Amino acid sequence: MPAPDPSSLLNRLVNEHWDTAARHAWRQYDQRGRGAIVFTVQPDADRERRTPLKYLTFNDASAAQDGAFSKLHELVRTYDPEQQIVAVAVLPDERTVFEVYTREPPPPQA
Repeated sequence: MPAPDPSSLLNRLVNEHWDTAARHAWRQYDQRGRGAIVFTVQPDADRERRTPLKYLTFNDASAAQDGAFSKLHELVRTYDPEQQIVAVAVLPDERTVFEVYTREPPPPQA
C-alpha cells in the first residue's frame, strides 16, 4: 500500500492531535506571538524518542516574505489565533507541508 500523500498525512496528524496542538499553539502564541505548530514525522522512532511539537516563529518578516517559506509566512501572518492553528509536517525526506486548520474546541479553550 502506498504511503499517504503529505497533505493527507498532515490532515490526519491534526485530526488525531487537535487538542494537544491547539493547546500548545495558544500557549506559544500567548508567549511568543504568531507562529506555526510543527510535527516532525519520524515513523521509525520509538514513541519515547519522537520529537515533541515545536513552534515556529519568523524573526525576520522581510526575509520570510521573499524566501522559500513565503506562503507559510503568509498563513502565519493572516490566521486567526483564537479560531485556527497553522500546522506544519516535516517529513522524513525533509519535505514540508502546511495548512491552516479550524477545529473544535478553538485554541483558547483546548
